Amino acid sequence: MSMPTPLTIHPMSPIDLPFAADCAAAEGWLGANLEIFEDFYTHDPAGCLLAIWDGNPAGICVATHYDTCGFIGELIVQPNFRQRGIGAALLNRAVQYLCQKGVQSIYLDGVPKAAPLYERNGFHKICLSLRFQGSLQGKARSDVFKMRESDLPAVFELDRQAFGADRSFFLTRRLKQHPRLCLVMMQRGELTGYLMGRQGDGWASAGPLITTNGADPIPLLERLAFELDNQPISLGVLACNQPAVSLYRGLGLEERPDPPWRMSTSPAEDLGASVNCWAIGSAAKG
Repeated sequence: MSMPTPLTIHPMSPIDLPFAADCAAAEGWLGANLEIFEDFYTHDPAGCLLAIWDGNPAGICVATHYDTCGFIGELIVQPNFRQRGIGAALLNRAVQYLCQKGVQSIYLDGVPKAAPLYERNGFHKICLSLRFQGSLQGKARSDVFKMRESDLPAVFELDRQAFGADRSFFLTRRLKQHPRLCLVMMQRGELTGYLMGRQGDGWASAGPLITTNGADPIPLLERLAFELDNQPISLGVLACNQPAVSLYRGLGLEERPDPPWRMSTSPAEDLGASVNCWAIGSAAKG
């Protein structure tokens, strides 16, 4: 007779969010701070999963759904609880939850050492999800402005067209949290691009960064660097977006080693893959 497993998985409560942030910090994921987990929890508490092993918090995972597609991210198992099947159990619960929400295509960014786990559970590799970092020379551009709440409908539409799904909830929260670093580019009164940045203790990031067809993203990056007083910036971009990859290499940004793989459960691989997506939002939000 087999013994019952000491593992349980259930949705987080608000008191679990600091634990989730601590898990991410221990992995060196500076951008996945308490603010981000509060965003996920506010968007969908049931998608924020906590693994308990024999009464002790052991791991976390976040399942985020947009229309008929979803992302899985922040899958972390505490070091002293690894090699017990907890990661696979969290992944399968997240997939199950997204399927129950009507999601047809599920994406994630998996670190190389975890890619075999995801492949065993129905995911396939699409391309590398690259990470760049470095300093840019800031400029106070006359064609780039601080984003206003009244800009959001146009931002939502541009983002939906390029990204492929509705991220308006997260974009709205970002503007409220970091208004100084949320920017729009205008030409003849028309929105031609937007950029949302974040800043924390000793770090800053750019993304999402999206433009219309043919619009140059450099003005948005220069204005963000200006707002950050030329603080180094990190950003992510899919390797299949060759114009963006060439741009950042040409700007002298440093490419981080061992980037994760963008992976999917579906033959559809185009979510966030547009050449107009110059920087992804995060590994768990595209």
